[in-house]
Amino acid sequence: MITYIEHKNINKQKWDACINKSTNASIFVYSWYLDIVSGNWSALVLNDYDAVFPLASKSKYNINYLIQPFFTRYFGVYSKNKITEKLVSDFFAAIPEKFKFIEFCIHESNTSFLNDFDLKEKKYQELSLQREYEFIQKEFSDNAKRNVKKAVKADLSFQSGISPEKIVNLFKTTKGNELEVFKPEHYKTLIKLMNECLKQNKGTSIAVYDGNKLCAAGFFMFSNNRYVFLKSGVTDEGKSKGAMHFLFDHFIKENANHGYELDFGGSSVDSVARFYKNFGAKDSVYLQVKKNNLPKLLKWVKSLKS
Repeated sequence: MITYIEHKNINKQKWDACINKSTNASIFVYSWYLDIVSGNWSALVLNDYDAVFPLASKSKYNINYLIQPFFTRYFGVYSKNKITEKLVSDFFAAIPEKFKFIEFCIHESNTSFLNDFDLKEKKYQELSLQREYEFIQKEFSDNAKRNVKKAVKADLSFQSGISPEKIVNLFKTTKGNELEVFKPEHYKTLIKLMNECLKQNKGTSIAVYDGNKLCAAGFFMFSNNRYVFLKSGVTDEGKSKGAMHFLFDHFIKENANHGYELDFGGSSVDSVARFYKNFGAKDSVYLQVKKNNLPKLLKWVKSLKS
């Protein structure tokens, strides 16, 4: 039986045990991660946490709706056993009717005929690090190889363990300020998330310096033999000297041949995806699901904003 459980009643120990045993385990859906990015998340739970489905919600004008929180890619069904189309459909059917608008993404393992939902394909890029670096590096694009050589020639250097505050500030000043969707609370959440990852030994950071000047930095999260690239920043001078190519090349070299996967965080935006594919990364496809059961007037207003 699938039960809807409010946040205060979720057994987080059983929840995390289920996630950890799932074949599609993802760092985005551990309870501590959800607590940071969506403090009042709720859930659908099968029996005694045999399978789970996180729900992040907001309320506006007394209308409840489901969302995909910042710094997560997807939710969906996570199960100790095989995930079938029927199981996915059953979970979606169990979403409480109080949620009048639904728009979030589901893990690529969640295949189902969701006929009453609008579906949209989205992509991210990933790279297997299970081979030796020399074999992975052969599949770098010529552009990536040139930029790595440029960075070496410019005598750029690495430093591990840079603070989350410095990474987020670099991102904010070089890219974040251009993105209207980023608000002050998002930067605070990002710092909190990075610090918690470090506290749990599930995060690592790398900085690239040009002499004493910070020119690029990135943060990677880790769980279930998978690294997920979370966020980075790079200065204009860093771009001109290949600092981000240098950073990823170093990370790949350090973690190759250890049985890991590198999830670039990824994007359906061609220019961003193309950058990650410079390192031999391949597209993975997942789904965004959407349903609008708002009252007619609100449905019309919402459609204008979509």
